[in-house]
Amino acid sequence: MDLQQFLYLAATVVFAVACRTFNNRFIQKLGWLALLGASYIGGYFLTGSHVAGAMGIALWFMLPWVEIVGRVRRLRFPIRSEVKHRFPPSREIFPNLDELSRETEAVGFAEAGDTGWKWSETDHFMRLFFHHDLRTQASIALAQQGEFSFSYVTLTSRTKSGVTCTTTNYPFAPTMQFSPAHRVNRHTHAESMQDLLTEHCAFLKGMGIATEELMLVDAEQLPAYIERDMSAQIDHNITAGLIEPTGDGEFRYSWRGCFFLWFQVVKDMVRV
Repeated sequence: MDLQQFLYLAATVVFAVACRTFNNRFIQKLGWLALLGASYIGGYFLTGSHVAGAMGIALWFMLPWVEIVGRVRRLRFPIRSEVKHRFPPSREIFPNLDELSRETEAVGFAEAGDTGWKWSETDHFMRLFFHHDLRTQASIALAQQGEFSFSYVTLTSRTKSGVTCTTTNYPFAPTMQFSPAHRVNRHTHAESMQDLLTEHCAFLKGMGIATEELMLVDAEQLPAYIERDMSAQIDHNITAGLIEPTGDGEFRYSWRGCFFLWFQVVKDMVRV
């Protein structure tokens, strides 16, 4: 690689990093494409081969597989998790909890309590709300694993016929399939709680579900419904062969489940 080629490569990398610092998702996507372009031209400049350039791009999509096989496959998860009362995290850990709570209450939800559960290495905190008129649950959640944490908001409505409808800004692809009775709408770029609520109402309308068909749930029973939803999802994934019991009330991802996880990550990489 000569000096001119090195400068071309360095300029592409700097451009990619700069784009990723913007809040605009379209500019961030441009940065991701520039990073793939830098991987291609890096491989091409080093070897003079377009095949090497293509392999440079392919490496980005193979890195998640190394993580899945090397770490996730070895993890063990509880088949049944107890959702119970939790005290909220400190402001240092979850600084925008109060702001999100005020925003949720401003669109008509009433706070129903704090809860959470432990799932392998990840600690989940969730503040629950319920909108009586819309018969809809809202949850502000924080998932924390060591120094890494992220928050998300979810709206859930349950029909009298047993269908659960969820709209969420959860930022990552789901790690398991949802049960057949659970319909999920991802709205990752929601700008406010009102935006997410509008999207959820449109989601219900698109499925032909009227408010009268939704359950009016006792707010104190919301943790029990969350436990039920998680159990139904795990049972479905055991049946589908994505996860397999290991004994002692735990499960791990099967090889089929590892491929499912990898495909989910690749889909998100392409989407981003």
